[in-house]
Amino acid sequence: MKLLTRLGLCGFGRFGLLTCRRSIGLRSLHLVPNSGGLETQIDPREPSGSPPAATAAVDPRWEMLSLYGRPSDSVVDSSTMAECQTSTGKQLRVSFGLAVLPASSFLYYDLAAGSTPGEEDAEEKGPTIMAAHGDSVLLEIRRSHKWYRSTFDYFVYRAGAARRPSLSLLPACDYYEKFEEPEDDASLPPREQMLLKETTGLLRRGEDELLVVFLNFMYGSCALRDEAGLCVFRLGECEWEFKEAVPMVLDEGSKGDELRQWQFSESVVPIGDRFLCWVNYLSGFLLCDMAEASPKLRYVPLPVQPHKSRGCSCCEPEPDGKKFRNMCAAGTDIVRFVTIDPRCCCGGPGTSTCVHSQSAFTVTSWTLSLSMDKPITWVKDGVLDCAELWAQPGYEGLPRVQIQYPIVSSHNPNIICFRVKDRKVWMLEVDIERKAILSVVPSTDKPWTSCYQLPAKLHG
Repeated sequence: MKLLTRLGLCGFGRFGLLTCRRSIGLRSLHLVPNSGGLETQIDPREPSGSPPAATAAVDPRWEMLSLYGRPSDSVVDSSTMAECQTSTGKQLRVSFGLAVLPASSFLYYDLAAGSTPGEEDAEEKGPTIMAAHGDSVLLEIRRSHKWYRSTFDYFVYRAGAARRPSLSLLPACDYYEKFEEPEDDASLPPREQMLLKETTGLLRRGEDELLVVFLNFMYGSCALRDEAGLCVFRLGECEWEFKEAVPMVLDEGSKGDELRQWQFSESVVPIGDRFLCWVNYLSGFLLCDMAEASPKLRYVPLPVQPHKSRGCSCCEPEPDGKKFRNMCAAGTDIVRFVTIDPRCCCGGPGTSTCVHSQSAFTVTSWTLSLSMDKPITWVKDGVLDCAELWAQPGYEGLPRVQIQYPIVSSHNPNIICFRVKDRKVWMLEVDIERKAILSVVPSTDKPWTSCYQLPAKLHG
């Protein structure tokens, strides 16, 4: 408390109550454990949209990658730099500005200017991040054309301490001809076929093998939705592999209509070096063991359903999957699911009608050991109430609102980063097991992109 007062971050207002100034938004506050409890660390650096000058202080465990690349004609960090040509012959160079958690890390790119023959009308957008697993990242470049469909390039970036970073252009994935039922004799050129980030995952299988997997739910226009198609690319090969009629299965005792209600995938989560999970954060996920020669998709319901309003629907917004839920690996075959749910001022579930408790919430974590055939059960292993969070050292001066967009650490599943948004945006790093705030920083990302991030590990 004395430290915060000396720094001018707090003082005593009317009635002797402690007040904290919002100037905390100009600094980052780090709280780290020591023998006597918590030690406060202040990082005096100002937030900036420009590339970081150095990355020596980066947390060696993991980073949060913003999905949107930033143009830069200089290399941010030579140890992360890689380059290759696009499908139109342009030179693309990328590097990463890695930041101390819970600040965002950014992809910086330099894409050669000018047009190539046949592409004079194209408007080329810089790379965005689609998926990440460990030290590997899947990138997309989109070219919009005036007279015909957009075209797409996909790249895999690989970091690693034992090798130089690499950037590889993937061959086009012609899933349209393989899986779809084109009307009349229509066809779609391969480069015009888009891989959706909601259904495309990246899976590292050991040190050398890397898979890019696209799940096609429109396979065969199957209204019953009991099978799907998988497009698999193994880095280093020349063509995609197509797995047709992959069965989608339910556990015994299921109602039977879960797959009909499972509308879409919101993200793809890699687990260990075998599993991929296509997650709908409002209902459940499809689990696939990519080590199997003949894979299947097992439907797994989430442990809790989205909260439904008990009162007027206009008083409570519709649930937004990734805004209040997240899932990640908690081991080689274990997932952790985190949900942020509103609670009443009396402690029960649901949004409170009390003016002083409209932002009240609880954070709950669950774990699940994965299997394709054996019975599996969710286990609740952590609950953090908003009152406990707001009372922690480090939260002073931040708005008491419902936190958003949880990102679970790929290094320690007990550590979760959240977005706190009022007039400004802060990033909060919390140890949910110890119920302690580890760090608070103002967001250096744009407000509308600060919610789109992925965990990765791009160094050592």
